[in-house]
Amino acid sequence: MKIEAVTIREISLKLRTPFEISSHTTYDRRVILVEVQSEGLAGWAEVQCSEGPYFNAETVDTSWIVLREFLVPQVLGQEVESATEIAAILAPIRGHNMAKAALENAAWDAEAQQKDLPLWKLLGGDFEEIA
Repeated sequence: MKIEAVTIREISLKLRTPFEISSHTTYDRRVILVEVQSEGLAGWAEVQCSEGPYFNAETVDTSWIVLREFLVPQVLGQEVESATEIAAILAPIRGHNMAKAALENAAWDAEAQQKDLPLWKLLGGDFEEIA
């Protein structure tokens, strides 16, 4: 699978109800979506971080910069046998695990499409439905 293109997008979602933790309340959510294109397929994933450093050090803004400046250039044009290789390619970049995971997850999505398998099955899952 060749990583031919990676697109990062930011969207904003108004929450139906505020999300509240001890340090702050969020009414709108900024989300980074990562699209990995390979061999005519598009795999998608979301960066699971918040707007501010309330849960951990990663934020929407830091993830955007690290993706754009470091992670995407690291994988762009790479030929991989499987999405399992993405983590090793990104290993020289310390931290930023949520941004890395989004890039890897988008590659997993593309690989599942390429192999015409549901993602859960490609990842080794046994059940179609969780009780």
